[in-house]
Amino acid sequence: MIIREAQDGIRLFIPQPAHALLSGQIMEAWGALGFARPDPEQEVILAAYQHDISWMPWEAAPTLDPATGLPHPFTALGAARHAPMWARGVELAQASWGLWPALLISRHGSLIYTRYANPDRDSEADKAAAAHYLSAQGRLQSAWAKQLGASVERVDRNAALVAVADALSLALCFAHPGPAGEAPLETGDMVKLALARPGKGAWSLTPWPFRQNRVTLRCEALQLPADTRWTDEAAMRRDLRDAPRVILAETLCPE
Repeated sequence: MIIREAQDGIRLFIPQPAHALLSGQIMEAWGALGFARPDPEQEVILAAYQHDISWMPWEAAPTLDPATGLPHPFTALGAARHAPMWARGVELAQASWGLWPALLISRHGSLIYTRYANPDRDSEADKAAAAHYLSAQGRLQSAWAKQLGASVERVDRNAALVAVADALSLALCFAHPGPAGEAPLETGDMVKLALARPGKGAWSLTPWPFRQNRVTLRCEALQLPADTRWTDEAAMRRDLRDAPRVILAETLCPE
């Protein structure tokens, strides 16, 4: 769950797979001159759309954080909770769509358990769960890349595309200007993206990675009054299930 800071007395709750819907739209529009393109295109786009498939059962029954009275944001849950979910999501992807989407979803989990690991915060159970994921999934990733005949460079490039689509989507969902991920270039180099919002209109993105000169991304979010709090998990789940739905639309333009 992504919890967007309240504005005008309203707080938005964005399920992880809804945020991934934006990631897929980002990857569909991707490919300005000089930027690496997804290869194979449809499989990488699908991986961007589905990279958070593992969160679907949790989003249907989110857990309550008693300290805040709100559902746990995804950043508050440790690997002991979600590493097994990620592994199951990889299984579902492989069974449903094949090796490329499963490989890239698996790689995205590995990114989470390496780049975003926090030894000072993570419990011993979190560290053990992350280590198990990295070991088991690493073997699968190597085997699948071999079956696909995909070079390390090709897999890394596609994984980087899913990662930057995820990072940009998260920045938009949280409405956070600033760094918005690193994008692979055709040369093999990486370039940092920067998101800005000069006013209340469209976001600007630098450098511009899209084929079109204007991109609008849409997903559905739940909206509730900003002062809503819960003490009962079942009541929270019911209220979120029945909450009004709104379309979150964010437009991006070159600087």
